[in-house]
Amino acid sequence: MARRAGTIVAALLAASAVIGFGSAYAAPAANEDCLTCHSQPELTRSDPARSGSLRVDPATLAGSPHADLACAACHTGAVGTPHPSALRAVRCASCHANAAKTVAASIHGGAARASASAAHTSPVEAACRGCHGTHDVRPATRSAPETCAACHGQEVREYQGSVHGVALAGGDPEASTCRGCHGPAHGLLSHRDAAATVSRGHLAETCAHCHADRELTTRRKITIPTAYALYKESVHGRSKDPQAATCNDCHESHRLRRAVDPTSSIFRANLATTCGRCHAQAAEDYRESVHGTATARGVTASPVCTDCHGEHRIRGPRDPDSPVATARVTETCSHCHEAAGIRETYGLPAGRLSSFQESYHGLAARGGSPAVANCASCHEHHRILPSSDPRSVIAPANLPRTCGKCHPGAGERFAQGLVHVAMASSDRPVLKWVRIVYLWLIALTIGGMTLHQSLDFVRKLRGRLREHLGVVARHAEGVQRFYVRMTLGERLQHVALAMSFFTLVYTGFALKFPEAWPFAWLARLEHGHSWRSLIHRWAAVVMIATALVHVGYLFTRRGREVLAALVPRARDAVDALGNLLYLAGQRRSPPRFDRFGYIEKAEYWALVWGTGIMTVTGLVLWFENQSLRWLDKWMLDLATLIHYYEAWLAFLAIMVWHIYQNVLNPDVYPMNWTWITGRIPEEQLRHEHAAEWERLRAEEDAAAKAAAEQQEGERPAGD
Repeated sequence: MARRAGTIVAALLAASAVIGFGSAYAAPAANEDCLTCHSQPELTRSDPARSGSLRVDPATLAGSPHADLACAACHTGAVGTPHPSALRAVRCASCHANAAKTVAASIHGGAARASASAAHTSPVEAACRGCHGTHDVRPATRSAPETCAACHGQEVREYQGSVHGVALAGGDPEASTCRGCHGPAHGLLSHRDAAATVSRGHLAETCAHCHADRELTTRRKITIPTAYALYKESVHGRSKDPQAATCNDCHESHRLRRAVDPTSSIFRANLATTCGRCHAQAAEDYRESVHGTATARGVTASPVCTDCHGEHRIRGPRDPDSPVATARVTETCSHCHEAAGIRETYGLPAGRLSSFQESYHGLAARGGSPAVANCASCHEHHRILPSSDPRSVIAPANLPRTCGKCHPGAGERFAQGLVHVAMASSDRPVLKWVRIVYLWLIALTIGGMTLHQSLDFVRKLRGRLREHLGVVARHAEGVQRFYVRMTLGERLQHVALAMSFFTLVYTGFALKFPEAWPFAWLARLEHGHSWRSLIHRWAAVVMIATALVHVGYLFTRRGREVLAALVPRARDAVDALGNLLYLAGQRRSPPRFDRFGYIEKAEYWALVWGTGIMTVTGLVLWFENQSLRWLDKWMLDLATLIHYYEAWLAFLAIMVWHIYQNVLNPDVYPMNWTWITGRIPEEQLRHEHAAEWERLRAEEDAAAKAAAEQQEGERPAGD
């Protein structure tokens, strides 16, 4: 019995041992049990297809966010020791489902497929381990570039040398990092994906998160705080082309460096290469130019792309606000070519801007003409070469062809003249002396006219005052007789002449002074339409036609009489001297003028002279292409100079001489109505043309006497 009982107890103990052993084998192993083996450096995989160490550093595991988790929480199936050799793959998604879903749709989810296949795991799990590690799980709060460097080593090295990377290494908490540009790591998209923050369509906005934040740019002392706003207004920012340049095309994506860094893509010497990525031909032309070769030699004052086109607010040449627009490119070039320091240092010729602005091209450009030649039209845009270079478009051999683009058939004679001509320069003596002569002529002529009219005004003003005080009797008042002084044809000629003259003066000065307020509105109309030029030339046609009509009129009976009366005679000089003495108070009475005194004769023949000069020079300038076939260029410059100064002489003479005589003159103010009615009151005729009045009265008396005698002779004898 006792023996039997002992047997039962032994069996129970054995069963308990078996049951206890089975329970111990089925229970998850503790981390300490796992580390008993997995902390050994020599522990490796036995499967040749999946070689690699199986060691786990206890310290690394203890420092990870998963330190409190059991190994079996991730490595399910690892129960007891030893555990089965083929464990199920780790599934991060079992705890991080949302993150796993996001990663699956990201660029990392797709890129991890290859490594997942090799590791016999899912792409998501491979992506998780690629960024977060395995047992040394890196917290999400640590976004250091070193994490990305495992796959993106080149990009990270470039970033570390950039302004952002240097700032981050220096402890700047506001420095942009990978996540700052590419967005959250789990949902990161390829830059080719239109929805990505670093796609071409969104990159400018991504950069603007920092570079358009005025508080941040002020705090960080960012040089151009409005870079994003300027870019959005640029030809690149407004372009609908999906390949239009954006921030990283100029500044590079990761290797972004300061403009003063010689290795930077926006360093002055590197700009042509940077811009040449899109504008290859322009960059090649620039490198061959005087500007490009000077920049290559280290001349920092030589212009580069941004000096002419701007930096962020780059505008197209058709934009009127662009620095390279037709109306503004000359001003842009002048920033260097008119800067005294640059000219003196590099031996550039002076006066290029002023000589251009005074030429027809410069005047038309200032007036807003969209088609007139400017600096780039002659010198080219990027491939600018000196005239001594046979490849240059302004080399003597090539100049006819260059100018022929606008002036077909200009010929070799044009190339013989100077292009940038200073009118007062001693190297153009003819132009210099003609200008001096005209200046003296204007000063003496207009000065003499002003003195003459001033004396006349004062004398007549005193006369009106004496009449008002009753010292002398007033001129005859009441109903007066009128004499015909201008026929309808003469009045029509006068109206056509006056209208065409003042139109020519206005539109001509609008070309010379387009910025002045009386002409600015007309200059604004020039954008796209040459209204000023069109009006000016039509007025010239009217004036020439009027002159031709007048020549024909002079062959009529009345025309011959008028011309005979206008012929200067010696008596005119005597009358002029006598009248000046009278006006100066040295003579009691004025000369007795006939139909036309020296005042009208001087005016008429000055008009004939001025009309001829303006017509000839105007036609030469109007038909410049034909003129250049036969005339040297200096002769066109001479025509330009004469046309301009003759216009001033004519305008001032009309204002001081004619307008005074017929408007401001106290005897006729507010207007001499003869140019409208054709008639002159008898009292005015007697006062201004006493000799003519006496002759007309004598003719009337003689006619009346002859009529009376004839009537007396016809009367019967008995009467």
